[in-house]
Amino acid sequence: MIMSGSKEAVIEAVQGVDIHGTLFYDLLYRHEGEAQPRRARVGAESIYPGPQPGDAVRVSYLMNVATTVERR
Repeated sequence: MIMSGSKEAVIEAVQGVDIHGTLFYDLLYRHEGEAQPRRARVGAESIYPGPQPGDAVRVSYLMNVATTVERR
């Protein structure tokens, strides 16, 4: 469990989701050294434009919830 802070990861899959006119991204990503991928839904304001599978990123957490995703 990641209470707060950030970790490097690689995006494995990304899907844009429109909910009542608001854009979100459903992400499947894997932290370096972890066997299981993680999933997160983040708002478009919390991620860089145009995320793609294979992108190297840094995922920030608060109370084990992904809050922002930045390109490395």
